[in-house]
Amino acid sequence: MKANLLLIAATLLLALSACNKISESIQRDVIIKPDSILFSIPPKASSQDSAIINDLPTTVNIINEINNLGGETFGLDNITNVRLSNISITYVPKTKDSVDTKNNFSNIGSIMLNLNNGLKRDSLAKVVNTGSIDAVSRIFTLTPVMKEELLKEYLNLGNLKYSLVIKFRKPTTDTIKAKISASYTLTLKK
Repeated sequence: MKANLLLIAATLLLALSACNKISESIQRDVIIKPDSILFSIPPKASSQDSAIINDLPTTVNIINEINNLGGETFGLDNITNVRLSNISITYVPKTKDSVDTKNNFSNIGSIMLNLNNGLKRDSLAKVVNTGSIDAVSRIFTLTPVMKEELLKEYLNLGNLKYSLVIKFRKPTTDTIKAKISASYTLTLKK
């Protein structure tokens, strides 16, 4: 009987001391969807031409997004992972539901999307148009190429701008309007 009481007392003491050593760990994924960015692709007379569009300002504000989480208080130091969830470029018709059959995404051979923070520039995502040269194209879904560690560094520094390098596969006679839409997933851990 005495042995049972000692065993129960020892078990309770171990349980209580273990409770003091437990720390709460919180992990959360946050999806950031910045506003779409409108831009214009200038006409090109030759399929050998390229267009470079610089300094498209992004609306990614990580600090605001983290502050909007409510209850938990996370900061930039709590970001363990950043990934580009989705990025696309969409054709914007000049008039509702119309597509210029001579000047659309079928004229484009490839797009390289770069990220720039004022100090350096790196490739973020790309697309190669493998569709028919005569088919009217309305959207490109880009493939991320930037490593997650580098993307985290860019987002932490802020002041981000996109730049595009567009290679044509057939000439255009008019400006092509488009917009970039992206979403980023942040993993926060405390």
